[in-house]
Amino acid sequence: MKTLRAKIKKTSEHYKNGINLKGKTVWLEITGFNPRGENNFRVKAIKSIKNGFAEYKELWVSPNDITLKHIDDGQLKLELFSPQEKKAIQYHPRYFNKRRFEVITENEKLYFNAPDHETLLKILKQYGLDHCEITQVRRLSKNDLTET
Repeated sequence: MKTLRAKIKKTSEHYKNGINLKGKTVWLEITGFNPRGENNFRVKAIKSIKNGFAEYKELWVSPNDITLKHIDDGQLKLELFSPQEKKAIQYHPRYFNKRRFEVITENEKLYFNAPDHETLLKILKQYGLDHCEITQVRRLSKNDLTET
């Protein structure tokens, strides 16, 4: 499920309510909206951090004080692109190698990187692999690469 999140800009008077322990801005949850007045968005901002846990308070902020973005709940972040940008970065390794798949054929086991299952099927069609089992596996970490 996608949710709308906000970061408080440095120029805002509420900037200190949107930073973590390291001093970096974090994505905050928007809990309300009012179309009237100057402060339209109610944001769940950080009141203080005690024992490693954040205490929250709700603030009304104007659209000029925040940066908005749709974020998928299951992911850490989600990039939104226009169709032209998406086509330009379609084969960029950062976006293309998002998932790793194990493809088992009759004779061998192969591994492919692809952004999604549909793209993987197109790649397999180019290789001429029709009858195979496909399972998604975890990506290789830095430790895995250095061990081999």
